[in-house]
Amino acid sequence: MTTTAQTITIGNVLRADIRGFVVASRIPEPEVPTFGTFVSAPVQQGRTEVIGLVYNISLQDDPFLRNLAVTVTPGDPRSEEIIKDQRENRVIPVEIAVVSVGYRLNETSAYVYGFPPQPPMVLNSITVCDEDAIRSITASPDFLRTLLDNRDVPTDELIPAALLRAAQLRPEARRDFLLSAGRYLARYLGRDPIRLERILTRIDQE
Repeated sequence: MTTTAQTITIGNVLRADIRGFVVASRIPEPEVPTFGTFVSAPVQQGRTEVIGLVYNISLQDDPFLRNLAVTVTPGDPRSEEIIKDQRENRVIPVEIAVVSVGYRLNETSAYVYGFPPQPPMVLNSITVCDEDAIRSITASPDFLRTLLDNRDVPTDELIPAALLRAAQLRPEARRDFLLSAGRYLARYLGRDPIRLERILTRIDQE
């Protein structure tokens, strides 16, 4: 795991297509990215940067863990010590699924909303986006477009999570930001009021 003042490298690409990718990781809790985290991946030999959103996190097992799971006893001091050691020292393998929302061709260009020209290569490193990148990619509500059209991921939960994460980075303009996003959703989902209400309700509950 590599950290800087603003970013965390969470793992490496396990499999990918232009719609998204899965990251293999062994970073411990609580550093595992949460649902709705913005992440970036290099493509085209680093000339392009893909931005995606974490939409699923799964803990993987192995033969040792499977054997361990059927032998530990809740409340047994020996079992509690084994569990603690597994969580803190061994680090359970994690798979992190990401859906693509946009990309930019170089660090100075504007973001393009939609699928990237290529998926990230296997074993490319994936990093959590810094705050400036999140503010830039969410400057226009158009970043929601690929999510609204995607039926393969839990977008009705992912959209509120992403909007609220971006809104937290705009404390003085939080209300205006969410209102702008709400108007965009209303235009896009005008023929699906039930889905629109479901998404807006989740935003309003936070």
